[in-house]
Amino acid sequence: MIFLLVVIYVAFIGLGLPDTILGAAWPLMRIDLSAPISAAGILSIITSLGTIVSSLLTPKFLRIFGTGKLVAYSIAITAIASIGFGFADSFGILCLCAIPMGIGAGAVDVAMNNFAAVYLESKHTNWLHASWGIGATLSPAILSGSIMLGFGWRGAYELVAVLLTVIFAMVFVSLPLWRKIENSNIAQDNATLQNTAKNNAAALSIREALRVPGMKLSFLTFFFYSALEISTGLWCGTYLIACGFKPETGALCVSLMFASVMVGRIVSGFFAIKFTDHRLIYAGIFIVAAGCLVLSLPLPLWMLPVCICLLGLGCAPVYPSLIHATPARFGEALSSQAISIQLAGSYVGSILMPPAFGLVATHFSVHLWPISLSIFVGLLLLCVCLLDFVTHRKLNNSYARERVFDILHTISMESVKRERLARKRRKKR
Repeated sequence: MIFLLVVIYVAFIGLGLPDTILGAAWPLMRIDLSAPISAAGILSIITSLGTIVSSLLTPKFLRIFGTGKLVAYSIAITAIASIGFGFADSFGILCLCAIPMGIGAGAVDVAMNNFAAVYLESKHTNWLHASWGIGATLSPAILSGSIMLGFGWRGAYELVAVLLTVIFAMVFVSLPLWRKIENSNIAQDNATLQNTAKNNAAALSIREALRVPGMKLSFLTFFFYSALEISTGLWCGTYLIACGFKPETGALCVSLMFASVMVGRIVSGFFAIKFTDHRLIYAGIFIVAAGCLVLSLPLPLWMLPVCICLLGLGCAPVYPSLIHATPARFGEALSSQAISIQLAGSYVGSILMPPAFGLVATHFSVHLWPISLSIFVGLLLLCVCLLDFVTHRKLNNSYARERVFDILHTISMESVKRERLARKRRKKR
């Protein structure tokens, strides 16, 4: 089990490696490939769309391959995409490589988060997302070292591909351990009911899964969380410069924001030993709300970076705790479906809302940034409260499984009725 935990942590580090290298390398990439500066947005959209589609399809692939194989194959796809980035000689090749990059990242994200939520403790979920932060922090450092050694941005992508290949080998070697843990969970006393519910859950379409109580609210919760976190990381530097900071100081504050998220998730992992997921979620939201309130006040300039770090610390426990609470909200049978829908909401929010504030900043003022964050925090808190109210029926695991079975049975019976009515209509014609 210890070796598997090490593999999972390393896999999360690998998940973060490709996420930040594009933004750091783009100034050099666009010159070599004769692409406009705005073309990075096109690559980001293609990658995000691939991630959304992949995350929604992942529950079906989990049923076919299992978690270990799906994670291994997805990491391999991401490594191949990184090789393609490193050898690309045109912007069109980058666009083609962005498709498997997004598909691989989405599948790994859903599969790993579902495995952590179902089989690991809450502290590990927080620390795993902190590991993603390590990977996201390493990528710019790898790029910097590659440039200093004369290998340029292509060498950085090639090194990332090598690291992902090593991670793929580790996951591949550990496949028996993944199967052992998943099979031991199936061999419980109530395995028959659980297997039936899992089979029915796997057969659900996205539309049917969204009919489960709380599923749409879960989508919106992750939508507004990502809108909050991505908007914080994307616009805090611009806001600080508008307030009077030098550009280099603003860039440093952006790094401090991401560092505070990583450190916050490490610390929240220890708090997760004593406190429930729900307490950590509300604590994080209220810390972010306090940071937004302080940002809105007329404060000395030196206080603003402190508030930015406060926003990062508040965001830290919210996302992993929401993920880990998913099996308790919806049951293990629906966990993979729920997490795929949640991450789709996260990706949609990260695509739409930060650019939306960009339009607000262009037509009005970037000084409205704290107000926009306050709106996102308020909507996030509202969605979490409503989600807790709708999914309050989680008294214990056996009751949750029975409730999930009832929901899935009802949906399947309604599908049978619709099919019978369609047949009768065809016969009448």
